[in-house]
Amino acid sequence: MKKVCAYVQQNDLFIGSLTVEEHLRFMANLKMGRTHTKKEQRLRVEQVINDLGLKNSANSIIGTRTRRGLSGGEKKRLAFASEILTSPPILICDEPTSGLDAFLAYQVICVLKNLAKKQGMTILLTIHQPSSQVFQLFDSIYIMVNGKVAFCGSQIEAENLWKDLKIGVPLNFNPCDHYLATLSSQKTSLDRRQILEICDSFEKSENGMKIWKEATGRLSSEVYSESSSDTWRRRYDSLQEKKFPSTFFQQLRALTWRAGKTVIREPTLLQVQITQSVIIALLTGLIYTNNTPITQQKIMSINGSLYQMVTNMAFMFQFSVVHHFCFEIETFYRETSSGLYRVSAYFLAKNLAELPSYTICAVIFTSILYWMSGLIPIWQVFLIYVLVGFLVQNIAISIGYLFSCIFGSVNLAVAIMPIFVVPMMAMGGFFINQDSLPVFFRPLKYLSYFGYGYEAVAIGQWKNVGNIDGCSTLNSTICLENGPAVLENLSFSQNHLYFDLIIMIGMLVIFRFLAFLALLIRVKTRN
Repeated sequence: MKKVCAYVQQNDLFIGSLTVEEHLRFMANLKMGRTHTKKEQRLRVEQVINDLGLKNSANSIIGTRTRRGLSGGEKKRLAFASEILTSPPILICDEPTSGLDAFLAYQVICVLKNLAKKQGMTILLTIHQPSSQVFQLFDSIYIMVNGKVAFCGSQIEAENLWKDLKIGVPLNFNPCDHYLATLSSQKTSLDRRQILEICDSFEKSENGMKIWKEATGRLSSEVYSESSSDTWRRRYDSLQEKKFPSTFFQQLRALTWRAGKTVIREPTLLQVQITQSVIIALLTGLIYTNNTPITQQKIMSINGSLYQMVTNMAFMFQFSVVHHFCFEIETFYRETSSGLYRVSAYFLAKNLAELPSYTICAVIFTSILYWMSGLIPIWQVFLIYVLVGFLVQNIAISIGYLFSCIFGSVNLAVAIMPIFVVPMMAMGGFFINQDSLPVFFRPLKYLSYFGYGYEAVAIGQWKNVGNIDGCSTLNSTICLENGPAVLENLSFSQNHLYFDLIIMIGMLVIFRFLAFLALLIRVKTRN
């Protein structure tokens, strides 16, 4: 059916940050990638835009949560345009006038009427309470009640059937309203008898028997029996590998391009994140500006600055990615169920498109905070600091992806995620020495990406610090004379730097892979 039919669902789902032309170019790339050149795709998009009256809004965005876009009628026409790019012989529409006023509903049906005339396309649609103007545009009508066919044929034949049953359409009355009124009321036995009479009259009529014969290849009195060859053929067809109309790399390129447009045009995905990174880095840096020269009293402040970087890089983006992923989930379901692209291509494209913006935010935040906090001015240490911030950030984002793919709901994912994240932060080594954890909690510390990040930046900072002044004035039995002593007090080892980096890279890969598996399983179980 998918080879000969296109299906326009009742609810319009788009990536709203694209323009009309961009959306159709994206759809053409995925639906025509294997068989048509870029030039042919572009010409087809232009033709469809003209056919559906979308030329004036071709460069308008579809519409997002923060930016107004197309009207309801234009969105509906865009939905038709998305499906007819490949000129399918049959177009199925589920209540195309739902949510539209009478004028827009009439315009939408006129568009479908023109498609049927110009392109020879068969258009099948369900509709709720059409006006008389809309109803007159239909070439054929099909009415069902209680699972039985009440009528199938032209409007004239419908009028004649109702007239023969002595319940003809009154003058100056919408025929559709009359048909529904005679079929919907089932309060009395007389109403139910009338419905049965209508269904039986159509079934026994010459037109009804003719249509039944054309549709089934048998008489209405024959009992249908599926042959073994038909059964085998259907089972064989169901086992055939599903072919995508575009290659994996065409899908990846198109999806990355679309996701990149979303990142650039959606303010909450780029401008707000950069602003957030700058402001939080400046405020945090101002708190830790007096860390030079290093003294006994400032050891705690320096460690606080290091751990603040780790926690901020984790929490600034971890919960926001849940929203960004879940908001597209319904569009993703629809596109994958229609065989538009692979789940792997979507997930990889999503990661590639968002990586540059998150990298920019990580570099900006760590650069500002490092130099404002007065940490040791060695470039190698600074680069490790930036790298750790980037890794912690992406591990946190991976966990956000994982929870959003598992639960598919923003509210549920955001509510459950702290149960995992907060204990990981508590075991990071700043609030409690990891060696002093209770025995039954010690295995959990190996999952704390906060701990690995904190240890890595602490090693970079303290292994290069020699003598620390202030022991003579310190009223305490503990005096940390140099950087290695600080690391020993934190139960950190100088030799664990590269080990920590490798573990964090491994956690990033594992959490992303688990997120992909969760998304794949969600799609498989849904289908």
